[in-house]
Amino acid sequence: MASQAERSYRGLKLPARTRLTPQRRAVLDAIEASGGRFTAIELFERARRSHPRLGLATTYRTLELLRRTGSLHALAGDARPAYVRCSPEHHHHLVCLSCGSVEDTELCSTPSQQALTRKHGFRAESHELEIYGTCRNCA
Repeated sequence: MASQAERSYRGLKLPARTRLTPQRRAVLDAIEASGGRFTAIELFERARRSHPRLGLATTYRTLELLRRTGSLHALAGDARPAYVRCSPEHHHHLVCLSCGSVEDTELCSTPSQQALTRKHGFRAESHELEIYGTCRNCA
């Protein structure tokens, strides 16, 4: 459920005061239609089909808004900077280097908060994990 500081469009969380301009809706609709990972340029080109006056800067700003709310995740280890749509529950990503598919997994081997505090005196707020390899369809 969206908090008071957030609004939702097609299941994507945005900050509450975000304007839903026709250009931004074109980007959000393109995200909704995409499966797996996508780059900012791929998203921009897809969204421009429905809104030819869309600017690349609007695409990047929208991606950043969605990344900050947790609706998108940037795949940092990918050769091409790419994004994947995320669900709000705790999960990690399995990224296929052959076909580009991204699969969510709830498997997690992160140490417990107690272990981190005991060994390092560290208090974790969050963590991210992508595992790169070959999916079952490409193996």
